[in-house]
Amino acid sequence: MVKLPRRDSIPIIYIIRAFRILLLHDSIIKLNELTTDREILSACGRIFKSEWMGQAFIYLCRTGATTAWLLQVQLGMPETTSHRVLKQLMALEIVEPVIKIPRRRLRRSGPIPKVWGLRGHYGDDDVARTINLHYRTLSPKYRMAREIAQTMLSEYIRPLHVKEISYKEIVAYIKERRRIPFHSPDLADLAATYIHEQGIKVWR
Repeated sequence: MVKLPRRDSIPIIYIIRAFRILLLHDSIIKLNELTTDREILSACGRIFKSEWMGQAFIYLCRTGATTAWLLQVQLGMPETTSHRVLKQLMALEIVEPVIKIPRRRLRRSGPIPKVWGLRGHYGDDDVARTINLHYRTLSPKYRMAREIAQTMLSEYIRPLHVKEISYKEIVAYIKERRRIPFHSPDLADLAATYIHEQGIKVWR
């Protein structure tokens, strides 16, 4: 069992674990080790040549698919950067365009957004989840509810190792915030759903 050191060292443990899984794979072991190592390092250098590229790659490894809009919302990436990063990842053959989101379901003008899939590692479920999340995050109400939920998670739930929370607590937290332009129960419903998706039990 790996004993994790200080909090700021945890990502290094993950990186070590990932590279050991990769390099100890049978197909990798059978190849020329020196040549393979150089190719892996070269590929990593291209993927992580910028922080935004690296963040987008890791996000795609977790989700399987994304849109440029979701990179902006989920990672805080500037709009022009999100499109540039996806083009760079496509040039590296890491992502490929999967489908365009139907215009009839969108209320925004401008180019029709594309869903991009992690090449060879995305399925229909990943694409469906991406499209659904894309629509949800277009809503200002949803984005505010998610921001409230994330604040609760970072300031209260996770620091205190809370495993469950009541719906009334979420409503009370929202009502404490001033100048909220949406109906509190609507925000509470969306925030409760987001918190539940993060593995926290929400009691109604």
